Amino acid sequence: MLGPDSLKSLVANHKNTLKLLLSVESLLKARFIGMDVHVRALILAVACGEPLLLVGPPGTAKSRLIRAFCGAIGVLDENDAASRHDSYFEYLLTPFTEPGELFGHYDIAALHEHRGMVRLEEGMMQNAQVVFLDEIFNASSAILNSILSFMNERVFHDRGSVRPVAMHCMFAATNDVPRGGELRAIYDRFVIRSWVENVRDTPEELGDLIQRGWLETYGTHQTPNLTSLLDKVADLRREIRGLTRADTIKRDNQALLGNLSHLVKTARQYNASAVSNRRLVKFSYMMTMHRLLRAVEEGAETDKPLTIGRPELALFWKHLLDSVDPMVIQKMEKLPYPVE
Repeated sequence: MLGPDSLKSLVANHKNTLKLLLSVESLLKARFIGMDVHVRALILAVACGEPLLLVGPPGTAKSRLIRAFCGAIGVLDENDAASRHDSYFEYLLTPFTEPGELFGHYDIAALHEHRGMVRLEEGMMQNAQVVFLDEIFNASSAILNSILSFMNERVFHDRGSVRPVAMHCMFAATNDVPRGGELRAIYDRFVIRSWVENVRDTPEELGDLIQRGWLETYGTHQTPNLTSLLDKVADLRREIRGLTRADTIKRDNQALLGNLSHLVKTARQYNASAVSNRRLVKFSYMMTMHRLLRAVEEGAETDKPLTIGRPELALFWKHLLDSVDPMVIQKMEKLPYPVE
Protein backbone atom coordinates (compact mmCIF):
# COMPACT_ATOMS: atom_id res chain seq x y z
CA MET A 1 0.00 0.00 0.00
CA LEU A 2 1.05 3.59 -0.47
CA GLY A 3 2.88 5.26 2.39
CA PRO A 4 1.72 8.27 4.43
CA ASP A 5 3.53 10.80 2.23
CA SER A 6 1.91 9.50 -0.94
CA LEU A 7 -1.51 9.49 0.70
CA LYS A 8 -1.01 13.07 1.85
CA SER A 9 -0.02 14.10 -1.68
CA LEU A 10 -3.13 12.48 -3.16
CA VAL A 11 -5.38 14.28 -0.69
CA ALA A 12 -3.77 17.62 -1.53
CA ASN A 13 -3.99 17.10 -5.30
CA HIS A 14 -7.52 15.68 -5.42
CA LYS A 15 -9.24 17.32 -2.48
CA ASN A 16 -12.02 18.78 -4.63
CA THR A 17 -12.77 15.39 -6.20
CA LEU A 18 -12.90 13.72 -2.81
CA LYS A 19 -15.19 16.49 -1.56
CA LEU A 20 -17.51 15.92 -4.52
CA LEU A 21 -17.70 12.22 -3.69
CA LEU A 22 -18.52 13.05 -0.09
CA SER A 23 -21.18 15.56 -1.17
CA VAL A 24 -22.90 12.85 -3.23
CA GLU A 25 -22.64 10.55 -0.23
CA SER A 26 -24.33 13.14 2.01
CA LEU A 27 -27.08 13.63 -0.55
CA LEU A 28 -27.81 9.89 -0.72
CA LYS A 29 -27.67 9.40 3.05
CA ALA A 30 -30.26 12.13 3.46
CA ARG A 31 -32.60 10.40 1.02
CA PHE A 32 -32.38 6.81 2.27
CA ILE A 33 -33.13 5.57 5.78
CA GLY A 34 -30.75 3.06 7.37
CA MET A 35 -28.48 2.82 4.33
CA ASP A 36 -25.40 4.78 5.42
CA VAL A 37 -23.14 1.72 5.20
CA HIS A 38 -24.42 0.86 1.71
CA VAL A 39 -24.05 4.45 0.51
CA ARG A 40 -20.42 4.49 1.66
CA ALA A 41 -19.91 1.15 -0.14
CA LEU A 42 -21.26 2.71 -3.33
CA ILE A 43 -19.01 5.76 -3.03
CA LEU A 44 -16.00 3.48 -2.43
CA ALA A 45 -16.90 1.42 -5.49
CA VAL A 46 -17.01 4.56 -7.63
CA ALA A 47 -13.72 5.83 -6.21
CA CYS A 48 -11.93 2.51 -6.68
CA GLY A 49 -13.53 1.63 -10.00
CA GLU A 50 -14.47 -1.74 -8.52
CA PRO A 51 -17.86 -3.43 -9.01
CA LEU A 52 -20.40 -3.22 -6.19
CA LEU A 53 -22.90 -5.96 -5.37
CA LEU A 54 -25.97 -5.14 -3.28
CA VAL A 55 -27.51 -8.24 -1.70
CA GLY A 56 -30.93 -8.19 -0.06
CA PRO A 57 -34.61 -9.08 -0.29
CA PRO A 58 -36.93 -7.34 -2.77
CA GLY A 59 -38.20 -3.92 -1.78
CA THR A 60 -35.12 -2.75 0.13
CA ALA A 61 -34.28 0.09 -2.30
CA LYS A 62 -31.21 -1.53 -3.83
CA SER A 63 -32.08 -0.40 -7.36
CA ARG A 64 -33.40 2.93 -6.12
CA LEU A 65 -30.09 3.76 -4.44
CA ILE A 66 -28.13 3.08 -7.62
CA ARG A 67 -30.52 5.15 -9.73
CA ALA A 68 -30.33 7.99 -7.22
CA PHE A 69 -26.56 8.04 -7.58
CA CYS A 70 -26.87 8.02 -11.36
CA GLY A 71 -29.32 10.90 -11.15
CA ALA A 72 -26.88 12.88 -9.05
CA ILE A 73 -24.07 12.53 -11.60
CA GLY A 74 -26.33 13.34 -14.56
CA VAL A 75 -26.48 10.02 -16.42
CA LEU A 76 -30.13 9.38 -15.54
CA ASP A 77 -33.27 11.49 -15.18
CA GLU A 78 -34.97 10.13 -12.07
CA ASN A 79 -38.14 12.08 -12.82
CA ASP A 80 -38.60 10.44 -16.21
CA ALA A 81 -38.39 6.66 -16.00
CA ALA A 82 -38.57 6.29 -19.79
CA SER A 83 -35.55 8.48 -20.48
CA ARG A 84 -32.11 6.94 -20.86
CA HIS A 85 -28.70 8.50 -21.25
CA ASP A 86 -26.13 6.77 -23.47
CA SER A 87 -23.72 6.84 -20.52
CA TYR A 88 -26.04 4.65 -18.42
CA PHE A 89 -27.03 1.05 -19.08
CA GLU A 90 -29.47 -0.91 -16.90
CA TYR A 91 -30.86 -4.39 -17.46
CA LEU A 92 -32.78 -7.03 -15.52
CA LEU A 93 -31.14 -10.37 -16.28
CA THR A 94 -33.01 -13.66 -16.63
CA PRO A 95 -31.90 -17.17 -17.69
CA PHE A 96 -33.28 -16.31 -21.14
CA THR A 97 -31.38 -13.04 -21.64
CA GLU A 98 -29.42 -13.14 -24.89
CA PRO A 99 -26.05 -11.41 -25.48
CA GLY A 100 -27.64 -9.16 -28.09
CA GLU A 101 -29.89 -7.63 -25.42
CA LEU A 102 -26.80 -6.31 -23.64
CA PHE A 103 -24.36 -5.70 -26.47
CA GLY A 104 -26.67 -5.03 -29.43
CA HIS A 105 -28.25 -7.29 -32.02
CA TYR A 106 -26.85 -7.63 -35.53
CA ASP A 107 -28.34 -5.49 -38.29
CA ILE A 108 -30.31 -7.87 -40.49
CA ALA A 109 -30.62 -5.24 -43.22
CA ALA A 110 -26.84 -4.91 -43.37
CA LEU A 111 -26.52 -8.66 -43.90
CA HIS A 112 -29.04 -8.58 -46.73
CA GLU A 113 -27.13 -5.70 -48.30
CA HIS A 114 -23.83 -7.65 -48.00
CA ARG A 115 -22.33 -5.06 -45.64
CA GLY A 116 -21.22 -7.75 -43.21
CA MET A 117 -22.18 -8.31 -39.59
CA VAL A 118 -22.90 -4.86 -38.18
CA ARG A 119 -23.84 -4.69 -34.52
CA LEU A 120 -26.43 -2.10 -33.48
CA GLU A 121 -24.53 -0.73 -30.49
CA GLU A 122 -26.21 2.57 -29.68
CA GLY A 123 -27.15 2.65 -26.00
CA MET A 124 -25.59 -0.74 -25.32
CA MET A 125 -23.54 -1.89 -22.35
CA GLN A 126 -20.08 -1.53 -23.94
CA ASN A 127 -20.69 2.19 -24.54
CA ALA A 128 -21.96 3.07 -21.06
CA GLN A 129 -19.94 4.73 -18.32
CA VAL A 130 -22.22 3.33 -15.60
CA VAL A 131 -23.62 -0.22 -15.81
CA PHE A 132 -26.32 -1.62 -13.52
CA LEU A 133 -27.20 -5.32 -13.84
CA ASP A 134 -30.18 -6.38 -11.75
CA GLU A 135 -30.44 -10.03 -10.61
CA ILE A 136 -27.04 -10.67 -12.14
CA PHE A 137 -26.79 -14.32 -11.09
CA ASN A 138 -29.84 -15.22 -13.18
CA ALA A 139 -27.80 -14.79 -16.35
CA SER A 140 -26.70 -17.62 -18.64
CA SER A 141 -23.09 -18.82 -18.96
CA ALA A 142 -22.61 -16.90 -22.21
CA ILE A 143 -23.68 -13.65 -20.56
CA LEU A 144 -21.59 -14.22 -17.45
CA ASN A 145 -18.42 -14.93 -19.45
CA SER A 146 -18.84 -11.64 -21.31
CA ILE A 147 -19.48 -9.79 -18.06
CA LEU A 148 -16.28 -11.22 -16.59
CA SER A 149 -14.30 -9.58 -19.39
CA PHE A 150 -15.96 -6.27 -18.58
CA MET A 151 -15.16 -6.60 -14.89
CA ASN A 152 -11.60 -7.93 -15.14
CA GLU A 153 -10.09 -6.33 -18.20
CA ARG A 154 -12.58 -3.57 -19.14
CA VAL A 155 -12.77 -5.00 -22.67
CA PHE A 156 -15.49 -6.35 -24.96
CA HIS A 157 -14.80 -9.46 -27.03
CA ASP A 158 -16.70 -9.22 -30.30
CA ARG A 159 -16.16 -11.93 -32.93
CA GLY A 160 -12.41 -12.13 -32.42
CA SER A 161 -11.79 -8.44 -31.86
CA VAL A 162 -11.04 -7.00 -28.42
CA ARG A 163 -12.20 -3.46 -27.73
CA PRO A 164 -11.95 -1.27 -24.63
CA VAL A 165 -15.25 -0.37 -22.98
CA ALA A 166 -16.36 3.01 -21.68
CA MET A 167 -17.35 1.70 -18.24
CA HIS A 168 -16.20 3.61 -15.17
CA CYS A 169 -18.21 1.66 -12.61
CA MET A 170 -20.48 -1.37 -12.42
CA PHE A 171 -23.31 -2.01 -9.97
CA ALA A 172 -25.26 -5.22 -9.55
CA ALA A 173 -28.06 -6.40 -7.30
CA THR A 174 -29.32 -9.80 -6.22
CA ASN A 175 -31.81 -11.26 -3.78
CA ASP A 176 -29.41 -14.00 -2.77
CA VAL A 177 -25.78 -15.04 -3.17
CA PRO A 178 -24.93 -17.88 -5.57
CA ARG A 179 -24.17 -21.39 -4.36
CA GLY A 180 -22.95 -23.11 -7.54
CA GLY A 181 -19.30 -23.27 -8.60
CA GLU A 182 -19.84 -21.57 -11.95
CA LEU A 183 -21.45 -18.54 -10.35
CA ARG A 184 -18.88 -18.33 -7.56
CA ALA A 185 -16.27 -17.15 -10.08
CA ILE A 186 -18.18 -13.99 -10.91
CA TYR A 187 -19.24 -13.56 -7.28
CA ASP A 188 -15.56 -13.43 -6.32
CA ARG A 189 -15.04 -10.53 -8.76
CA PHE A 190 -17.39 -8.36 -6.74
CA VAL A 191 -14.79 -7.00 -4.37
CA ILE A 192 -17.30 -4.79 -2.57
CA ARG A 193 -20.48 -6.41 -1.29
CA SER A 194 -23.15 -4.86 0.88
CA TRP A 195 -26.05 -6.66 2.56
CA VAL A 196 -29.22 -4.56 2.54
CA GLU A 197 -32.02 -5.33 5.01
CA ASN A 198 -35.51 -4.07 5.72
CA VAL A 199 -35.73 -1.45 8.47
CA ARG A 200 -36.38 -2.61 12.01
CA ASP A 201 -39.95 -2.54 13.30
CA THR A 202 -39.51 0.36 15.73
CA PRO A 203 -41.88 3.37 15.56
CA GLU A 204 -38.93 5.69 14.93
CA GLU A 205 -37.49 3.75 12.00
CA LEU A 206 -40.89 3.03 10.49
CA GLY A 207 -41.74 6.73 10.70
CA ASP A 208 -38.47 7.70 9.01
CA LEU A 209 -39.02 5.05 6.35
CA ILE A 210 -42.52 6.24 5.48
CA GLN A 211 -41.45 9.89 5.41
CA ARG A 212 -38.41 9.41 3.19
CA GLY A 213 -39.95 6.58 1.20
CA TRP A 214 -42.97 8.72 0.35
CA LEU A 215 -40.68 11.45 -0.95
CA GLU A 216 -38.71 8.91 -2.97
CA THR A 217 -41.77 7.24 -4.45
CA TYR A 218 -44.12 10.15 -5.08
CA GLY A 219 -41.90 13.23 -5.10
CA THR A 220 -39.64 14.79 -7.70
CA HIS A 221 -35.89 14.98 -7.25
CA GLN A 222 -33.75 18.08 -7.59
CA THR A 223 -30.21 16.78 -7.70
CA PRO A 224 -26.88 18.32 -8.75
CA ASN A 225 -25.65 17.43 -12.21
CA LEU A 226 -22.08 16.35 -11.52
CA THR A 227 -21.36 15.07 -15.01
CA SER A 228 -17.60 15.52 -14.63
CA LEU A 229 -17.32 13.48 -11.42
CA LEU A 230 -16.41 10.18 -13.08
CA ASP A 231 -13.66 11.82 -15.13
CA LYS A 232 -12.25 13.51 -12.03
CA VAL A 233 -12.21 10.18 -10.17
CA ALA A 234 -10.44 8.60 -13.15
CA ASP A 235 -7.75 11.30 -12.82
CA LEU A 236 -7.29 10.33 -9.16
CA ARG A 237 -6.86 6.67 -10.08
CA ARG A 238 -4.36 7.58 -12.81
CA GLU A 239 -2.24 9.49 -10.29
CA ILE A 240 -2.25 6.46 -7.99
CA ARG A 241 -0.92 4.40 -10.91
CA GLY A 242 1.76 7.03 -11.44
CA LEU A 243 2.79 6.82 -7.79
CA THR A 244 2.91 3.04 -7.83
CA ARG A 245 6.53 1.95 -7.87
CA ALA A 246 8.44 -0.65 -5.89
CA ASP A 247 9.81 2.01 -3.55
CA THR A 248 6.38 3.51 -2.79
CA ILE A 249 4.60 0.30 -1.75
CA LYS A 250 5.04 -0.07 1.99
CA ARG A 251 4.85 -3.31 3.98
CA ASP A 252 6.46 -2.18 7.23
CA ASN A 253 3.23 -1.54 9.18
CA GLN A 254 3.32 -4.69 11.31
CA ALA A 255 0.18 -3.82 13.30
CA LEU A 256 -1.80 -3.45 10.09
CA LEU A 257 -0.45 -6.70 8.60
CA GLY A 258 -1.02 -8.54 11.89
CA ASN A 259 -4.65 -7.39 12.04
CA LEU A 260 -5.18 -8.24 8.38
CA SER A 261 -3.76 -11.71 9.01
CA HIS A 262 -6.22 -12.13 11.90
CA LEU A 263 -9.13 -11.17 9.66
CA VAL A 264 -8.11 -13.54 6.86
CA LYS A 265 -7.53 -16.45 9.24
CA THR A 266 -10.90 -15.91 10.92
CA ALA A 267 -12.72 -15.70 7.59
CA ARG A 268 -11.13 -18.90 6.35
CA GLN A 269 -11.51 -20.76 9.64
CA TYR A 270 -15.27 -20.18 9.77
CA ASN A 271 -15.83 -20.50 6.00
CA ALA A 272 -16.96 -16.89 5.82
CA SER A 273 -14.72 -16.37 2.77
CA ALA A 274 -11.72 -18.01 1.15
CA VAL A 275 -10.35 -14.46 0.63
CA SER A 276 -8.64 -15.01 -2.71
CA ASN A 277 -5.31 -13.38 -3.51
CA ARG A 278 -7.07 -11.12 -6.01
CA ARG A 279 -9.51 -9.88 -3.39
CA LEU A 280 -6.75 -9.17 -0.87
CA VAL A 281 -4.83 -6.99 -3.30
CA LYS A 282 -7.97 -5.13 -4.28
CA PHE A 283 -8.91 -4.76 -0.62
CA SER A 284 -5.64 -2.92 0.04
CA TYR A 285 -6.63 -0.47 -2.73
CA MET A 286 -10.09 -0.14 -1.23
CA MET A 287 -8.58 0.70 2.18
CA THR A 288 -6.38 3.33 0.55
CA MET A 289 -9.34 5.06 -1.10
CA HIS A 290 -11.31 4.95 2.15
CA ARG A 291 -8.42 6.60 3.97
CA LEU A 292 -8.32 9.42 1.39
CA LEU A 293 -12.05 10.02 1.82
CA ARG A 294 -11.73 9.89 5.60
CA ALA A 295 -8.90 12.44 5.57
CA VAL A 296 -11.08 14.99 3.77
CA GLU A 297 -14.16 14.02 5.78
CA GLU A 298 -12.35 14.64 9.07
CA GLY A 299 -10.58 17.77 7.83
CA ALA A 300 -7.17 16.31 8.64
CA GLU A 301 -4.33 18.80 8.76
CA THR A 302 -1.85 18.55 5.89
CA ASP A 303 1.07 17.83 8.24
CA LYS A 304 -0.70 14.96 9.99
CA PRO A 305 0.53 11.50 8.86
CA LEU A 306 -2.10 9.49 7.05
CA THR A 307 -2.06 5.83 8.00
CA ILE A 308 -4.53 3.02 7.46
CA GLY A 309 -6.54 2.50 10.66
CA ARG A 310 -9.44 0.59 12.19
CA PRO A 311 -12.12 2.23 9.97
CA GLU A 312 -10.34 0.81 6.94
CA LEU A 313 -9.91 -2.67 8.47
CA ALA A 314 -13.63 -2.66 9.36
CA LEU A 315 -14.38 -2.70 5.63
CA PHE A 316 -13.25 -6.34 5.68
CA TRP A 317 -16.15 -7.59 7.78
CA LYS A 318 -18.61 -5.10 6.29
CA HIS A 319 -18.03 -5.74 2.59
CA LEU A 320 -15.53 -8.51 1.87
CA LEU A 321 -17.21 -11.65 3.27
CA ASP A 322 -19.23 -14.20 1.30
CA SER A 323 -22.06 -14.11 3.83
CA VAL A 324 -23.06 -12.33 7.01
CA ASP A 325 -22.52 -14.21 10.27
CA PRO A 326 -22.76 -12.06 13.45
CA MET A 327 -20.60 -14.52 15.42
CA VAL A 328 -17.79 -14.37 12.88
CA ILE A 329 -18.01 -10.57 12.66
CA GLN A 330 -17.81 -10.33 16.45
CA LYS A 331 -14.56 -12.31 16.41
CA MET A 332 -13.15 -10.12 13.65
CA GLU A 333 -13.94 -6.92 15.52
CA LYS A 334 -11.51 -7.99 18.28
CA LEU A 335 -8.36 -6.88 16.49
CA PRO A 336 -5.25 -8.24 18.22
CA TYR A 337 -3.01 -5.21 17.54
CA PRO A 338 -3.82 -1.57 18.37
CA VAL A 339 -4.46 0.77 15.44
CA GLU A 340 -5.67 4.35 15.19
